[in-house]
Amino acid sequence: MKWRKVASGSFTNIKYETKECGGEFLHVVTQSGSLDKEDRVPVYEKTLALTKSGNYFCILDNRKGKESLLSMADMSNFGDMLVSHGINRFIYAVVTKDPGYDKIIKLIKAISITKDLEVEAISSPDFATAEKFVLLRMDECVKEN
Repeated sequence: MKWRKVASGSFTNIKYETKECGGEFLHVVTQSGSLDKEDRVPVYEKTLALTKSGNYFCILDNRKGKESLLSMADMSNFGDMLVSHGINRFIYAVVTKDPGYDKIIKLIKAISITKDLEVEAISSPDFATAEKFVLLRMDECVKEN
């Protein structure tokens, strides 16, 4: 895949880098401290403004094992943000050693059904595994275009 760097930025405890390939955008978000909804909103706003297709590809890198605070209402609000920006497919991988994050993935998938939002998501302790998961799906979308 041939990449073009589109943007990068940072906020309190979080930074992002966005790359484009074949009209699809990959957002790699790195967590450097504890995060709650308010910490995540600016990153979603910036990356959603960059995304030009109905697909949102994201890797959340939390290899440092920082606390991630998300309520069901927060997850629902993020789903609403995605849908209101024309996103109909959310491909998400979280790099974490926390086995409990699988429960968050299940909640994200359940909430997405109520939003008519297609979600494919995993958590993995290995960045390469998470990246492979997202890039395979991204490559499929690029080939569809």
